[in-house]
Amino acid sequence: MGVRYPAVAGSFYPADERLVEMLEEFFRDLGEEGSERSITAGVSPHAGYIFSGYTASRTYKAIYEDGLPETFVILGPNHTGLGSPIAVYPEGEWLTPLGSIEIDSEMSRAVARLSEIADLDEVAHAYEHSIEVQVPFIQYLSELAGKDVRIVPITLGIQDEDVSRAMGRAIFEASKELGRDVVVIASTDFMHYGPAYGYVPFRVRAEELPHRIKEWDFRVIRRILDFDLEGMFRELREMRHTMCGPGAVGTAIVHSRLAGAAEAELLHYTTSFEVSRSTDAVVGYASIVMRR
Repeated sequence: MGVRYPAVAGSFYPADERLVEMLEEFFRDLGEEGSERSITAGVSPHAGYIFSGYTASRTYKAIYEDGLPETFVILGPNHTGLGSPIAVYPEGEWLTPLGSIEIDSEMSRAVARLSEIADLDEVAHAYEHSIEVQVPFIQYLSELAGKDVRIVPITLGIQDEDVSRAMGRAIFEASKELGRDVVVIASTDFMHYGPAYGYVPFRVRAEELPHRIKEWDFRVIRRILDFDLEGMFRELREMRHTMCGPGAVGTAIVHSRLAGAAEAELLHYTTSFEVSRSTDAVVGYASIVMRR
C-alpha cells in the first residue's frame, strides 16, 4: 500500500504545532456537526494558508455543520506535469503533520473504471500541493467529530468540459454503485494576475487592481453559482482567465447536478492583495458550496 508523504508542509502550511493553532483560529466560530447532509460539493482554494486558509475554512465549516460524509473526493489541477494527465490516487494513506488519512481505494478504483479516461497513478500526486493543502482541514474536523473519513485524491492535467462531464458522472455513478456518501471538493484558485505570473493581459492602475480582479472572478463565479458548466468555460476563454482548477469545479458542477443539487452559495471571497499588498502577483480565492 502506498504512503504519500507531505510535500509542502512547512511552506504552504505549518509543519508543527502551529498548524493546529492556525486551524483552531480559522474554526473559532464552528458550530455543531450536523446530520442534514445536503451539501454535494465545495470549492476551496489551495494557496498558502496565510493567504487563503480562512477562505478554505469556510467551505469545510459549512460541510461540518451540514454533516461530514464518508469520503471526500478531492480534485485539483496538476501543477507539476508529472504522471498521468488524469490521475486517481489508488490506495494506501496520505500523511500530514496531523497524522494519516486513508484512501478509499474501492471508490478510487470505481471512479477510474467508470470514467474511462482516468488512470490509477501515484506519480502525479507526489509533489502536487492543490490536494495536499485540503487534507489538514478534513483531518482536523474528522478528529473533532470522532469519525473515520477517507479521501479520493484526483489530479487533472487536462481540464475542459468533456473531462468535467466524464469525471463528474464517474464520481456520481461510483458513489451509487458502492452506496458511498461523498462530497466533492474542487481545489482551485481564481485569477492569477501580474508580472510574477507572466500574465498582464489587461492594463489596470495599481489602486484599481483588486477591484478589477474581483470583477473578473465574479463573472466566473456567477456561472458556477448557476451550475452553468458551458458558461463557466466560455467566460474563462473570453477573458483569457487564469483560474487554475476549472476542471475540478466543472466536475463538482456535473456531480452536483446528478446528485440533485438545487442551489449554490458563495461563502467568502478575497484576494492575496489583502495580505501581501503587492500588485506584482495577485490571486483570487473563493469558498463555495453546492446543496441539494
